Amino acid sequence: MSGRTQKWIGIGAGVAIAGGLVCYFAAVGLDKADKLASVLGLLLSIASFVMGWLGHTRETTPGQSVQNASVGGGITQISGTQGSVRIQRRGAPSAPSSTSLSPTVAGAPESGQAVGGSFVGGHVEQVSDTGGDVHIEQEP
Repeated sequence: MSGRTQKWIGIGAGVAIAGGLVCYFAAVGLDKADKLASVLGLLLSIASFVMGWLGHTRETTPGQSVQNASVGGGITQISGTQGSVRIQRRGAPSAPSSTSLSPTVAGAPESGQAVGGSFVGGHVEQVSDTGGDVHIEQEP
């Protein structure tokens, strides 16, 4: 489900809940409505505090980005791995001519890794949030 759809579902649910509360408060009278609103306000403020605390303590991996660059070799972006990482390059890569560079767009904003508007002469490897080992090898 897209974020836009979730937003509209949230707005609709909020309007329905607010409308239901207004009808309920009108039916029970102002005295009961005032008491219930006080209790609901307290519960909502506690829930807001807890959700804010949980969101603040969540670990986030900083994004990795290569934008508007010319890279003669390759690009490797690695983040959030749970195991060991081994990168082994054999032999010196030859420097590509400027004509062998091709425009590259890789990754997505949601992943935190992106290469955009760049000319890359080699491979683009992006590894994120793996639960095991990562091995990248390049033969001559």
